[in-house]
Amino acid sequence: MKRKNVLLLLVFIIILTGGMVYWFYLAPPATFPDKEKIKDTLMNRHNRINIAEIQDSIFLDDEHVYIPFTTKTESHGISLWEWKKHEWQLTSLSTGNMPLIWKIEPDDPATHYIMWNLHPKNNLDYLTFYLIKERGYSVTEGKHQYDPGVQMDFRAEVEEQSYGYSPIPPEWQEYVEAENQQMEAMKPDPFFAGFFPPTQYYFGWQSISKNGTIEYPSYPDNNGFGSGGQSTEDLRFLNENEVYQK
Repeated sequence: MKRKNVLLLLVFIIILTGGMVYWFYLAPPATFPDKEKIKDTLMNRHNRINIAEIQDSIFLDDEHVYIPFTTKTESHGISLWEWKKHEWQLTSLSTGNMPLIWKIEPDDPATHYIMWNLHPKNNLDYLTFYLIKERGYSVTEGKHQYDPGVQMDFRAEVEEQSYGYSPIPPEWQEYVEAENQQMEAMKPDPFFAGFFPPTQYYFGWQSISKNGTIEYPSYPDNNGFGSGGQSTEDLRFLNENEVYQK
């Protein structure tokens, strides 16, 4: 009898554990919150912003959503939401005048998205995004290696709406995946690594005004606010002399 009770208890624990795993990690996403609930979350006391409008709800997939918004001080912001532990969670928030990249799965560049939300008064024509790796020199396992510079770019039109997004192009995805694999396979020399670390690629951008000049979109001149985890990264604004001119 005692043995039977132990078996029943084990079965109960297994069922309970399986149910909890399904509930928190495997259950399909619930309905996404409506605009009022999104506003309430964005306007909590920690975020220090006052929402004017939720502009859109853009599903990147079933569990990741991009919500652009505006504030009552005319800032244009980006919020990123994720279905996690059986609830929709605010993953990242930014009201700075710059695009960011969301690496949903850090090791899978096919899930990397660039998004932006810039005030129309900046009078922009288009944005150019860059993947850049500077020429470099590194030492690995006693071998000296010179790395050529790399520059890739693509253009995104700025249309009537202030916000937009784009997955990184397929050729970027291939390059990032190859670079990540190479970095993982490398075993830097402990003596030389501090002096000659491998060169890392980075993401940058430029905004081109309707008069054809490269101008940082400075309107509105508010102090930007941002919060987020390791899955997001601000893009570096590049001056004209920082990119190779074709």
